[in-house]
Amino acid sequence: MAMRHSKYLSIIIMLLLFFQATNLFSAAALEKAKDFELKDLDGKTYRLSSLEGRVVLLNFWATWCKYCIKENPSLDRLYNKFKDNGLIVLGISVDRSDLTVKNFLQENPVSYPVLMDSKGEVFVKTYTVVGIPATFLINKEGYVVRKLMGEQDFDSGKFVKSINALLLDGV
Repeated sequence: MAMRHSKYLSIIIMLLLFFQATNLFSAAALEKAKDFELKDLDGKTYRLSSLEGRVVLLNFWATWCKYCIKENPSLDRLYNKFKDNGLIVLGISVDRSDLTVKNFLQENPVSYPVLMDSKGEVFVKTYTVVGIPATFLINKEGYVVRKLMGEQDFDSGKFVKSINALLLDGV
């Protein structure tokens, strides 16, 4: 009987070691967020590397994207909930015209900065995004911890918990 328990204990220990090693490998596999520089609608320049030490959420979107428009209110609520705790949200519009985005935001305002990537330099060349909306969550050390493609519910409990964890731990 003792032999049987010893066998199961060995299997459990091996599984625990495997999962621990897997977590170490996945942490090592995190990709450093690629630096970029873009301007907002007022001409203020933002450089991603200057935000290291903060949790950053990049959201690529456009005024003509119905899924982007649908998720914008929950993204704005997320930003307002956590901005005082250090969350930075950067909306990156891939629209061609600043005026189109300005007009859209007058009717659909958001609290976070909206940057313009009208030439697709960051969208296509730097982050190789092929569709929108696309969201990248970057930890305090500057590593991409989540890539989300398609419409998101930023009010979901799971997403809110992950933001809170990153702000508290930086993990």
